[in-house]
Amino acid sequence: MKKITIFSFLTLLSFLFLLAAGAYAGQSGYKGFPRGNALITVQELKHLLDAGDPSLVILAAERSVGYLAGHIPGAYQVDRPDYAAPPDTQNGVKGNIIDAAGFTELARRFGINRDSKVVVYDVKVDATRLWWAFTYYGKSNVRVLDGGFKSWETAGYPVEILAPAAPAQPGNFVAAVALPHLRVDTADIVALRDDPAAQLWDNRTIEEFTGDTQKKGAYRAGRIPGGRHAEWTLFKKKENRSEWLTVAEIQPLLRKLGFDPEKEQYFYCQSGVRTTQVIFALYLSGWQLEKLHNYDSSWIGWSKDASLPMVAGDPTAGPPKEARR
Repeated sequence: MKKITIFSFLTLLSFLFLLAAGAYAGQSGYKGFPRGNALITVQELKHLLDAGDPSLVILAAERSVGYLAGHIPGAYQVDRPDYAAPPDTQNGVKGNIIDAAGFTELARRFGINRDSKVVVYDVKVDATRLWWAFTYYGKSNVRVLDGGFKSWETAGYPVEILAPAAPAQPGNFVAAVALPHLRVDTADIVALRDDPAAQLWDNRTIEEFTGDTQKKGAYRAGRIPGGRHAEWTLFKKKENRSEWLTVAEIQPLLRKLGFDPEKEQYFYCQSGVRTTQVIFALYLSGWQLEKLHNYDSSWIGWSKDASLPMVAGDPTAGPPKEARR
């Protein structure tokens, strides 16, 4: 009887240990994300600022109007045009990332070193574009502020109006393409046609996806054939577009949409910005970075080439119709 009791006790202990281990595995980081450290809370950022961490560099990914209305103390402003390739190197297609030399100059201007702790924040969407750019060019120690500027203000933390002085000396970070697969171009998307090992995702609004809306900059209205819809807003809170859902909330969405972790994942939007929201959500969730590909020139690049096919209409209403050219 005693042996049975001891055995049962040990079995119970083993079960509780496995249960705890499973719970821990599901909560391996902030908000349960396996790579939760890619996010930073406003409380942690405030602590780094108060401690005067000399390696900290904060970048506000927003336009001048918003930045000058108030920003996190010490944050440098970075707008999209600051790291977009010049038009004359894009054949008129906007949205492509600046080359390595240009990105090196940009990063050094803000005093970013190889070992700098970079924090990027926004009010809606651009922080992940910067995170993606840094990752593409070989800087891994870059974190996105969860909740962005709105959460910083809500916490009652101080806000500055004036831009900080330029660093005493430029940084020493050198940009070099470290993960070339993170950025793909039109030829890569053309090659996907009927590829069973890949999925193509359209991260624009449903109106853009169906062709009912054509944003400024696009040359035609519609979508790339074979693309599936997964709007960029899905993985963030409605009341704050800079605040991420938890992994427990995101995983059911991914399953419902049909994301397959075994396949190569390709993403496009208008100009390769909103795509990075979805890429970052998958990265946080533990997906292989090697399988995540951003079509950088996206719909602007595709729609500019009249020889490339496109479709429009609601895909649930029957076969898609050929979109107007």
